[in-house]
This record gives sequence, structure tokens and C-alpha cells, in this order.
Amino acid sequence: MATPNETLDALNEIHGQEKPDDVGLGEWIWRAVQGDFNADRTTGQIGFDMVVSLIPVVDTLCDVRDLWANIRQYRKEPGNKVTLFFIATSVIGFIPELGTVVKSALRLVWVYLKPLIKHADDISNTSKLVAAAGRACDAALPKITEYLQHNRVAKWATAGKLPDIYQFVAKTVREASDKISPAKLSRLLDEKIGELKALLAKIRPIVPSVVREQIDDALKFLDAKRRVISGAVQEFAQPVKTILKVFAKKLDDQAWRAEIHRTNRGWIAPISESGSAKLINAKPPKWVKKQSGPLDHPPLNPKDPAVQKKIATHPDHPKLQEWMIETFSKKGGGIRADTIKGPAKLYRIVDPSNEAGGVFWVSEAEFKSIKNRDEWRSKFAVKPEWNQNGWFVEYEIKVGESLPVWRGPAAGQELKGTDYCLEGGGEQIVFYPNSRDKMVEAMPRIDSKTGEAVTDSYGNVDKRVEFSDVTGELIPTKLRAEITDPSIKGPFETGWGATDYSHQEAKKILLTVPASP
Repeated sequence: MATPNETLDALNEIHGQEKPDDVGLGEWIWRAVQGDFNADRTTGQIGFDMVVSLIPVVDTLCDVRDLWANIRQYRKEPGNKVTLFFIATSVIGFIPELGTVVKSALRLVWVYLKPLIKHADDISNTSKLVAAAGRACDAALPKITEYLQHNRVAKWATAGKLPDIYQFVAKTVREASDKISPAKLSRLLDEKIGELKALLAKIRPIVPSVVREQIDDALKFLDAKRRVISGAVQEFAQPVKTILKVFAKKLDDQAWRAEIHRTNRGWIAPISESGSAKLINAKPPKWVKKQSGPLDHPPLNPKDPAVQKKIATHPDHPKLQEWMIETFSKKGGGIRADTIKGPAKLYRIVDPSNEAGGVFWVSEAEFKSIKNRDEWRSKFAVKPEWNQNGWFVEYEIKVGESLPVWRGPAAGQELKGTDYCLEGGGEQIVFYPNSRDKMVEAMPRIDSKTGEAVTDSYGNVDKRVEFSDVTGELIPTKLRAEITDPSIKGPFETGWGATDYSHQEAKKILLTVPASP
């Protein structure tokens, strides 16, 4: 329990000024609990709240203040489900396992969410709720980042030996969401209403008679409505869980994005197929070719009897799926079997979203002949959404070793949504390295229709990290965590740059696009 002096210091911090001499401590607390709360507080005010709430007694007062503000609103509109929903959100601050730092971050999310939730349907409609939660989290993220980098929070994180504060907050929020149930939400609210009543009863004897009347009125209302309110919030357990999962995912993705940018300088993000098409149509780059007829290097037909016979003749070579066969051109002899004997080296161009241990490679001579990114992308028909480039890895075949491979000219690629193509024709090599890369295990993506984890048709959880590409399109992406094959060295920088377009370049190009009629 805080001493009177500690409480006074905390209140002075909340108010941003010393307590006036003509205001007693009890009245000062009453003002903090009900008079200072403004539903339309600025983010600056909220940011200040977040920092001073690191003081334990301030944290308690902030919790009680937020609860009382929502209850006062309920008193005006007892049938308003939106008000009851926000009472439910304030209950999340009462979960002991969250801790002050996590609760403070959540407070800011609720502030940005409040203007987006206008009707009961905004809560009951999962798609609307997920969209609103995403917007609120995106808006809150810069202020949350500022808060998590505050020196008080940094000292706390250092003392707790936390390797990544974002992931700590994300993990804590996700775990809390898994534990929420209607009964727990109701119980926590009932307990906190009890604490609010105890605080009001404690300050009642030391306040002026006018304030005492207001406190008596508040206590009478809490006695009459305590069970009604506690019971009413139970229906919002699932919506609150959904918002917490969205928030946890946003923070976890932010942590992974920060890490990948730190370790892969110059790389911005992957680019979506639609985003790439917009930029190509607006300003065709050097590596595309206007398509006026069939591709110069048309793809092999995987069902062609001659192709199937060639593959069957070499059962000791890598097994090829149909889509792999289609990446070879039927021009220039098509696909052929080969065995590369060491010493030899093969090369692969990658970005942070590609596996170094992928199946497409080029010979050392072919690699050294590539002058720049434009030539690589055109010659090997690598679509921007497949690979933003910037780095390369090297596969070593040692003396005495031999590697069965398939090799041949790369087929050209049509660029969907445009009248352009990638020419192809460079010799590619296909084989399976000894082991797959270890990929980042991010938090599950959230399905906007259900509020649950996104899964594929096999029930696998989608753990990709969500990026916004240079055109603003959302694109979920796998990220490479570690190269596991001992024969693969790298990644090393190509010197070509790590992206086809910067944000500034993309914005400038898109500004030239004529407005739709």
C-alpha cells in the first residue's frame, strides 16, 4: 500500500502539477478518479499516462479512473452495448499477469479503437471488428514504439533481461487472450468495482461535504448496478479476445520487421503481384519486354511424352513437380540431365524472404556473367513478387563429390495485370540442397472472418509476417531465420541494391498514373 506522500507524488505526476494548498488529498484523489478523465484525450496525454503509470500507485489509479469513466458513461446509457464493450476492455487492465508495461500499451489501443466502434454491429460483426482493431493498432503503433523506447521502460526491460520488448508484450498479450472467458471477465470486473468502492470509502471522510455527496451517490450506484454490469460484460469475452490477438500479431510482426531490416540493410519489403503490376504499367522498367505475341522462350509442357520420357530415363536425378518443369523453356534443347562433379560452385540470388536452400541455381560462369539486377531479372525471368534480390549464396561441391541436376534455359514469364513479360533464356540449374532453411515462426495471422488463426486446407497455421509493400498493398511473407545446409555459404551482397523500387520512387511513379475517368 502506498504511503500518503507516495500517493501525493503520483497524483502530482498525473496532473502534471503540484497539489494546490487549498485542495485536500482526498479531493485530489477524487479529481484524479473522475474529474480528470477526458474521453477525447490526445495521444500526447495518453502517452504521458503510459509513462507515469510505471509508478505502481499511478498504475492503480489509472486502472480505477478508466473503469469509473466507462461506468459513468454506462450510467448515462445503460442499454448501450458499445459502452458495455468498453467497460469490458477496461477490465483487461485488471489481469495481474499483464503487468504495467503491457497494460499501458493496451490503454493506447483502446483510445484509438474507441472512435472506430460506433454501433453494436461493429462489435458483433467479426470482420468489422478485426478491421477496426487493425486500424487502431496501426495508428497506435508509433506512440507505443515511443513508449517502449522510453528510458524508464528501457531500464525495466534491461533489468528483466528481455531480448525484445515488442515480442515480450506480444507474447504476454497473446497468452492473456487465451485465458479470457466470460466468467473471468465478469469476476475481474466485480473485483475491481470492489476496489473502486474501497478507495471511495477510504477518501470519503477527508473530503468536503459537496464531494462527499458525490461519492455517496457513486457508491449507491455501484451497489445497485455492480452485479448487473459484471454480468453484462460476459458477452464481450470473444470480441476482446479477438482484439488482443490482432494486437499481439501486430506487435510480433513489428518485432520481426525491425529485426529483418536491421540484419538486411537496404531491403524494404517484398512486393505484391498487384503492386508490381501498377508500377510496371505506370513506368515500364528495363527488365521487362512488351509482349506482342508468344514468349521468346515458351515453357515446356510437363505432360509432353518426350519430356516425361527424358525424366523417367534419369530416376537418380531430382524429382520434378509440374510447376518446376514449366520454368524451363522448350527452346534451345529444353531440359537436360547432368551430373556436376566437384570442385564446383553454384549460385543463387535471394532476399530475406527466400530460402537459401531453394531449388533454382546458376553455374559459376553464368553468375559471373550477370552484370546487374536488370539483366538477372530479365535473363532468368524472376518476377519481382518472387524475389526482390540483393544477396547471393554459394553452394560448394567439393572434390570427389558429384551432384545430379537438371539444367536448361529458363522459360519466359508473363507478368499478370500488364502487357509485359520477362524474356528468360538464361541457363538455370535445379536440384534439392541437403536441408531446408529454418524460417521465422511468427505469431499466427488472424482470419478476418473468424477472428481465429488463418489455416490452409491441410490445417497448417499461417505464420507469415505481414508487410505493406511500396505501393501500400498488404503482403504476408515468410522470412528466413537461418541457413541450415553446411554446403551453403552466405548470404553475401550482390551490390545491385536490395529492391526494385524505394518508397519515394514508387510514390513518384504512381503519381504519374492518369486518374480513372
